[in-house]
Amino acid sequence: MKKLAVLLPSYNAAAYLKESIDSILNQTFSEFDLYVYDDCSTDDTAEIVLGYTDPRVFYKKNESNLGISKTLNKGLEALLPHYQYIARMDADDWSYPERFIKQLEYLEENKEIVLCGTQGYWLKDINQNPISGWRYPKRHEYIRLCLLFGASFGHSSVMIRTVFFNKYNLRYSESVATCEDWELWIRVLQLGKSGNLSDFLMKYRVLNNSNHRSIDNQQQHKIEKSKIISNYWSNFAIVLSPKQVFDFYYNENQISKTEFVANCIIFIRSFNQLYKTGSVDLDKNEKRTLAYMLARKILNYWKRTGVSRKNPMIWFVLVIEVRFLNRIKWIKYVIR
Repeated sequence: MKKLAVLLPSYNAAAYLKESIDSILNQTFSEFDLYVYDDCSTDDTAEIVLGYTDPRVFYKKNESNLGISKTLNKGLEALLPHYQYIARMDADDWSYPERFIKQLEYLEENKEIVLCGTQGYWLKDINQNPISGWRYPKRHEYIRLCLLFGASFGHSSVMIRTVFFNKYNLRYSESVATCEDWELWIRVLQLGKSGNLSDFLMKYRVLNNSNHRSIDNQQQHKIEKSKIISNYWSNFAIVLSPKQVFDFYYNENQISKTEFVANCIIFIRSFNQLYKTGSVDLDKNEKRTLAYMLARKILNYWKRTGVSRKNPMIWFVLVIEVRFLNRIKWIKYVIR
């Protein structure tokens, strides 16, 4: 088997595609093949890709527009049998030169890891060079908990171990339109271990018309996420319906004080149970970060519901029910 294939799907991203491809071809690790899967673009995608003379670049065009999940699966079916690793890349993102070598070294040294991501900067201007940024969780034990609240990997940063994906026939769900990566990571982590490097090796381009950010897809994105998250909660012996997840995570409608208190009790007790059973394998810093993340979720929900922060009964319930955070710290956090 060859060492590494890069899977890059593209649909009408000609404005950014050359920057993305160049960042891959400029990697310090050079023994890879780059496959650009064109999902029937109507722009200059074909001309750009076919303009490269580098023998590592391969152009594949779908016969009809398939969408992201089917296009990715088409690429996986073709590449999984022939390469030890597959790296993802998006047509509008940018990889630092050391990305592949660092991910490969990590995967070679940690044979139990089947999915590896990196840190990255989320930018509207890809030419910026920030010195710090928001971080993804690094260790598998913490990532599996964070997946209850976010995708926890930069999709175009991941590198997968193909033997594992072949063994369990892991592919993207073609019924998921806007968060196909999140849904797949959950299934992967139920079977194997993952990690995110601490290095910032990606720049993710923030586009308002991207798949899940477009106005037309935002509501569907929230509904799909709610179903996926609801199913995943059951892996921690906690039952939250898709509607409960949607209301707590995303709903911005105002509700009554009574409804807010009843909902909060459900969510807080779920968080208490998650922290008690899920934090056993976390280190001290991860436990602290998890506790504050759970606290922020409750306070964000409170803010979105429009319920007054001056009601003493609500304060009493919140103080009495929360067990995942020291009571004094929790009170100070709520006051802040």
